[in-house]
Parts: sequence; structure tokens; C-alpha cells
Amino acid sequence: MLWQPDFIANVQLHPTASGGRSCPTPAEWFGCPLNYEGEFFDARFDLTALGSIAPGNNAKVPGKFLSPELIKPRLKVGSKFTLWEGKTIGEGEILEIVTP
Repeated sequence: MLWQPDFIANVQLHPTASGGRSCPTPAEWFGCPLNYEGEFFDARFDLTALGSIAPGNNAKVPGKFLSPELIKPRLKVGSKFTLWEGKTIGEGEILEIVTP
């Protein structure tokens, strides 16, 4: 694992034909803004255990916020979010909040 995660989430990337990414994520880690309740937060997903995620696929992945103090207290299991790269490219759901 690259870092201690703040959360574990199920992430679903939209298919390319539906406006998703045109290629898979990088294999080691993937970063993009996470939209939660209308606000954007920088997040990184550790993909070292599973590799890249292709458009249209989903995966259970650990995530880390660059400023966890701004969002982590607001999250709960079941919280839903979207992933943004100039447009919505996927969505996710918090499965676990990781405490140090």
C-alpha cells in the first residue's frame, strides 16, 4: 500500500461511450477531484493491489484525501460521491472510514 488510507470505497468508472475516461487509470495510483455534496476534494486512490481500472469497470479501492480535515468528519459509510476530470467520469460509495 502506498499510504495509510482515509477510506475504502467502491468506485465505478463510466464507460467511454457514456462520457467516461478514454483509457484505463494508471496502474499504481489514480488521482482526481471527488465531488461530495456539491464540493470538490482532492483524492488519491491506491491501485497497487489491483492495477488499473478500465472505463466501465468497478473496484473496491483505498482512498486518501489531500486535506482530510475538510471532508473526513462529514463522511459516513454509504456516502455517495462522483469523480471529476473536467466532467463526471464515475461514481462511488464509501464502504469504510479508516481511523489511524
